[in-house]
Amino acid sequence: EAATFQVRASYLQIYNEVISDLLKPDRSHLMIREDKRRGVFVEGLSEWLCRSADEVQTLMEHGSTARATAQTGQNDTSSRSHAVFIIVVERHSGTSEGRQSLTGRLNLVDLAGSERPRLTGATGQRLEETKKINQSLSALGNVISALTEPRLTG
Repeated sequence: EAATFQVRASYLQIYNEVISDLLKPDRSHLMIREDKRRGVFVEGLSEWLCRSADEVQTLMEHGSTARATAQTGQNDTSSRSHAVFIIVVERHSGTSEGRQSLTGRLNLVDLAGSERPRLTGATGQRLEETKKINQSLSALGNVISALTEPRLTG
């Protein structure tokens, strides 16, 4: 009745409201889907089998190099996207009569920082990125507020 474990990793970015795969950069315009078995997932996002912590670290470093970055008035290298590194751990155990599986999922999120265009001197494409970043951070704040508001039951 020995347990076996499987670890998989994925890495995505959201840049100007477009989801792309940081480990397979040719995959962009990915869609968020939901089904009863998998829950919420990103369709077409690559998953990489990891056999060690070093392999997880290598994937994270590799994907980070593909992130959208640019120089701004405040930073030489400013991330222009939100990124999510996803680690899925599955534990399988049991005998031939009955198998049991448990799945855990960890989402490590790196949000692009809020910016004030007048301080960064953003114009053109940088200004459009800044608008999208600030808009998405505002939406996230609204979601968090809604989730933490006390609800009346009745």
